[in-house]
Amino acid sequence: MQFRKANAQDIERILAIMDSARSFQRSQGFTQWEDGYPSRELISDDIVQGKAYVLLDGNAIMAYSVLAVGDAEYDRLGGIWRYSGAYGVIHRMAVAPEVRGKNISAILFEVFEGEYLSRGIRLIRIDTGAENKIMRHLMQKFGYESRGVQQFCWGPRLTYEKYIGESKDIKNEGRHDCGDKQI
Repeated sequence: MQFRKANAQDIERILAIMDSARSFQRSQGFTQWEDGYPSRELISDDIVQGKAYVLLDGNAIMAYSVLAVGDAEYDRLGGIWRYSGAYGVIHRMAVAPEVRGKNISAILFEVFEGEYLSRGIRLIRIDTGAENKIMRHLMQKFGYESRGVQQFCWGPRLTYEKYIGESKDIKNEGRHDCGDKQI
């Protein structure tokens, strides 16, 4: 499998994966992402900003995710975090329906951690809806520590973080605006 930055040619497949992920959420009894989210424009923006990534098996895209450095909404939460310093954020993780349930998430989390470590980032944060039992299970499985339910501009979410480095001597940097978009 190969993990690489997404490009404009990947957008149709990414949109299809996201459509399937939204349908799957509904089949599991919850709605974390509204219809049409993320939009073509948001995915294009993620690609232009270099934050959009895909996991491929051969030439086939199997998963999509956004790997950001810092996030203003997470920064706003301040004191809830156990660790301080530069951190990565995982947003919009979705797996293609044909590989759902085939342990692709284990590959993704291993790759995410490797990618952030290669950038010198030793802390990862992520959020998910309380009803998203699968993601909650993954957070526990991969050693992410719950930081409770927090109110984001995109709604209430369970928050998690994981320290992946050797030294806890890290400082805070990296801020991004949320605007009115969902993440």
